[in-house]
Amino acid sequence: MSNEKDNLEVGLKAFTGLLNEFRIRNIANKKVVRKSLVQHLSELSKKWDEQFPGFPGRQSSCFSFIGLGRKDSRNAQLKKIIIDRLKSEDQNHGDQVIVTPACFIGRRERYLASQLRSFKVIATDINPRHNSFWRHFCRTPLNYEFQQDSIFRSRLEVHPLAVVFFGACGSLTDAAMDYFIKSSSPYLFCRTCCQQFIGGNIDVAKGFNLVNLYWRLIKPKLLKMLKEKKEYYFSPDYSMDQYPRSNVAKDFTNSDEFLKISRFAAVSGICRTIIDLDRFLYLVEHGYNVWYRSEMFIAEKLNVK
Repeated sequence: MSNEKDNLEVGLKAFTGLLNEFRIRNIANKKVVRKSLVQHLSELSKKWDEQFPGFPGRQSSCFSFIGLGRKDSRNAQLKKIIIDRLKSEDQNHGDQVIVTPACFIGRRERYLASQLRSFKVIATDINPRHNSFWRHFCRTPLNYEFQQDSIFRSRLEVHPLAVVFFGACGSLTDAAMDYFIKSSSPYLFCRTCCQQFIGGNIDVAKGFNLVNLYWRLIKPKLLKMLKEKKEYYFSPDYSMDQYPRSNVAKDFTNSDEFLKISRFAAVSGICRTIIDLDRFLYLVEHGYNVWYRSEMFIAEKLNVK
């Protein structure tokens, strides 16, 4: 199941299956959601487990503080995969550079730099203050470099061996994936986040936990960002009419439905996964072998040996 056709068929089967669950409103009951995710993602999960055994936790974390804790355990698996894969990489394979967009404080990126000494890790974010603050609390390896850069309009002039990010919110994920494709990087390792904020959406369906309440309370702040055209989360290049991202998904849904899906992404794993599976299909269409499980992506050019 390593060729483009198999990737596309399996990803599309999962995508259309969960899209149907959304349309019949099987998105609120946690037991129903969990069962649906296991059912429709079984082939993708099997593919992931065959390549990367030891997946921690359930199929999709709940949007809660417990769920956020699960994301940390998944970040740990992702970091191990990155380190194991890149340590085995041929040292003569292009530039030994890892680009990590939307790094925020740069904690995980510093860790990667400490474990991959032969690589230069370039961490970027539109706001340099958080990264600057965090350097007082941890050692910064010599092969770690921070550059202020908006991934929506990146000015980096490097050819990275890998693009890595841990939780790029909303459309930041899509911009980072486009940077990955445009830079002709062989490898992508990432975890997505905050799927409700794709396409400039700031409306979050009501849920009954503190994380959901937080997202609804910061709506005025997000609206201000949109009006001031601050590209912290949003960009006109990634408006809702750019969704779905993949060509094949456009045969089954449209931007209006994706807006509805995004509004429920903060309360339903089905909606978050639909958005991620569209990204899966998008990467496959651009010539990558892709693995996906619970917000984690690994993509590799099909011609990489």
